[in-house]
Amino acid sequence: MREDFKNRLLQKAKTKASMLGVEITSEAESDLVSFINQGIDRMSSSEYDSIDDRLTAERNIETLIESMSYSAKSRNLNESLDDRSFSFAKSNICPLWPFC
Repeated sequence: MREDFKNRLLQKAKTKASMLGVEITSEAESDLVSFINQGIDRMSSSEYDSIDDRLTAERNIETLIESMSYSAKSRNLNESLDDRSFSFAKSNICPLWPFC
């Protein structure tokens, strides 16, 4: 069941990136998958069972993608989000529950 939620978060991240007019590179996607997996695995059973907590996780993944987009565009990467974008976003927005 958590695997379904992890996949849903990854799809939400891709959808958000698409809405922002960018794609996630394979390297950044790999980093993002690990980030999502660690965050969801860190959730307690009661947190995972809470609809509000799952919605917070979804909003926070979108926040991460927005920050990645900002980073990429500041470096004139207007079409993709790379691993540098991921590292920048992660370091600037953490702590971001439940991911970091």
